Amino acid sequence: MIETLKSVLVNLLNKFIPKNQNQILFDSLPDFSDNAKAFYEYIQNNNQQSSLRPVWVISDQQLLEKLSGSGILAYDKHSFSGFYQFFRSKYIFTTNNTFLEFKSSRQVLVNLWHGMPLKTMGYAEDSKEPQIPHRSHDDNYILISTSNLMKNVLSSCFYVDARKVHVTGQPRNDRIFSKKKSMENLTRLINQEKLLDKDVLDYQKIVLFAPTWRKWEGKVDGTLNPDLMNLDDYHDQKFTDFAHENNVLFLVKLHPFEEAHYSQIIADKEDMVLITSKMLQDNLFDLYDILGAVDILITDYSSIYFDFLLLDKPIIFIPTDLKEYEKARGFLFDPYDFWAPGPKALKFPDFLSELSRCIEDENYYQNERKIVNDIVNKYQDSNSSERLFNLVFNQIRP
Repeated sequence: MIETLKSVLVNLLNKFIPKNQNQILFDSLPDFSDNAKAFYEYIQNNNQQSSLRPVWVISDQQLLEKLSGSGILAYDKHSFSGFYQFFRSKYIFTTNNTFLEFKSSRQVLVNLWHGMPLKTMGYAEDSKEPQIPHRSHDDNYILISTSNLMKNVLSSCFYVDARKVHVTGQPRNDRIFSKKKSMENLTRLINQEKLLDKDVLDYQKIVLFAPTWRKWEGKVDGTLNPDLMNLDDYHDQKFTDFAHENNVLFLVKLHPFEEAHYSQIIADKEDMVLITSKMLQDNLFDLYDILGAVDILITDYSSIYFDFLLLDKPIIFIPTDLKEYEKARGFLFDPYDFWAPGPKALKFPDFLSELSRCIEDENYYQNERKIVNDIVNKYQDSNSSERLFNLVFNQIRP
């Protein structure tokens, strides 16, 4: 009852407080990241948008101080001043639908989300709990997607009118097309955090291992075993020797809940580094600031590969628990083998063999990648932020 009264009060206040027609509220999870960060930077870097007033709401107090010290307008998300900025903002850009239940019809909420889904979510999940469509999906609600297929998928997952879903591409992907900038960011991050004794530029290839996070029956089941990738016949010394002999740098990006558990395993390896969420945040980066520097992606069911397809680079899939994961979580697309356009490795020797092939031939599985890329990414350029801006502020449909 108390929560209901709070909601009623916030909605009532928001209804009457006047809006600043030029103010944009940015919100993301994690703070200052993903599509919201990318679109914020687009606005900041384009002089013609100088009349707009972008502000952030931040949960992490240390980051809040860092952003404020950098001249960024940022407010405590859970404070009165944070809510006041929400009340005053004409536009709200969020990666997690935050503030949806409180927005007024005079505010435009743009749901940027945080990636196109491969796994079931929202109303598309097989859940016994009844879900009620949200009342705030009004005419001033916008959801973005990367293709007509994803438009219809997101419409189903969010239970929202497909006419409110627009194909613009994701702002975060604009950054991955500049390998030079991505390499500069990665070098700065690794030097700042003292992660390597060797210069990043001395490596022949950079490989990123970015698995999905698993949470089944309320308990974290761990993405990695001590062998790192849960591969049969794993041999740690052979893995170390392979990285050294082929001059390969392995980057590992896990879910924040799993980082502490596996940090020591990775720390003991010479050519492997764990990129934590805190490292990225401390340097005002996110994963997409460095993704363009990666030559080969290794994943299982993480939809990051939908974005990586834009670079037309090799992807290796290690679906070692496919049936179990499919039963526990489920997929929006099948068969998995088609939608995962790259070699599949379940045993360690096969993994090393496929990785060697990808190092030698960047066109390996190129035709399969192109087919899926054309389906999930209508636009394959670095202009997603521009299309989004024109949609929201110039009312130009992409």
